[in-house]
Amino acid sequence: MKTETLIVGGGLSGLYAATRLLQQKQDFLLVEGRDRMGGRILSEAPESHDGSNVPWAFDLGPTWYWPDQPRMARLLRELGVESFQQFSSGASRYEDPQRGVETFRNPGMTPVSLRVAGGMARVIDALTGRLPPERLRRSSRVTGITKNGIKLEVSLQTAGETQVIEAERVLLALPPRVALRSIKLIPALPQNLREALIAIPTWMAGHAKVVAVYDRPFWRTQGLSGHAFSHVGPAMEIHDASPPEGPGALFGFLGIPAEQRRSIDPEALRSAATAQFERLFGPEAAQPKALFLKDWVEDPLTATADDLAPLTSHPRYGLPPAAQKIWDGQLVFCATEAASRQGGFLEGALVAAEEATP
Repeated sequence: MKTETLIVGGGLSGLYAATRLLQQKQDFLLVEGRDRMGGRILSEAPESHDGSNVPWAFDLGPTWYWPDQPRMARLLRELGVESFQQFSSGASRYEDPQRGVETFRNPGMTPVSLRVAGGMARVIDALTGRLPPERLRRSSRVTGITKNGIKLEVSLQTAGETQVIEAERVLLALPPRVALRSIKLIPALPQNLREALIAIPTWMAGHAKVVAVYDRPFWRTQGLSGHAFSHVGPAMEIHDASPPEGPGALFGFLGIPAEQRRSIDPEALRSAATAQFERLFGPEAAQPKALFLKDWVEDPLTATADDLAPLTSHPRYGLPPAAQKIWDGQLVFCATEAASRQGGFLEGALVAAEEATP
């Protein structure tokens, strides 16, 4: 099989790159290792009582974008996907090991954070729905890329069988660490370049998120915003995750280091998170209708052993100069970590896709 451009990764950057190539009337094939599209965008919906689909879902990956990110705003308009402001009205809670739970006034998020109605996966579903199904492959992992003259030979494993696809260029729409730890490149990259790329942290790879869903956002009637900080845990930062209408939800970023989480049973983490929500927001929080936990460090298509060390700040993203023209420009990194600006954000995924498909 032959294609002009092979895109490796069906997250936001890969799907947006595919959309741009389709608009440019270029030939492409997108392959995704998971059985779903979206990559680090993952929205889960609780089961309804009658088995029907519910109109809301809760983000276990990226949740927000911001007003200073025009590509995201434009893409949502083009796709007909609605957004709304993160709820932040009311008091916040702080949990201290010695003083217990305290209440304080919070001026709210600045700048205002924006969320996608129905969950961020609606963006993925809308983009996927605009692409020809025959140009998309799920549950297909690239294991090797060989430069053979002016062509690239890509080894692709699907259902235990290996196929070689010939491409003129390959867009690696996945974190550099994951790409270099899972795909054999022939010829190998220079050692200094490989080390520089592996040094780029994968955004969210060391994170874990928990989401508790309730019948209603009961904390709002108490004058609370659903926002909390904690030095007790397991969640260190908590926000209101409720949709504009319907149920209530709280989500938290776990503060336990990734290495330590590996020794804790997930059910114990769920129980500890529920108990924490009860301490912070009262007895009604003790009985969530659904509880979701996603530890991204356990996802081999997101995290590697390099990602066990926690990040203390937002990294400076972008590719080293030597990565701009790998194999005469035939091998291109285009995940959000590769973006020249807004790296690590959803906006950065769109920037990277644009830069890879000028």
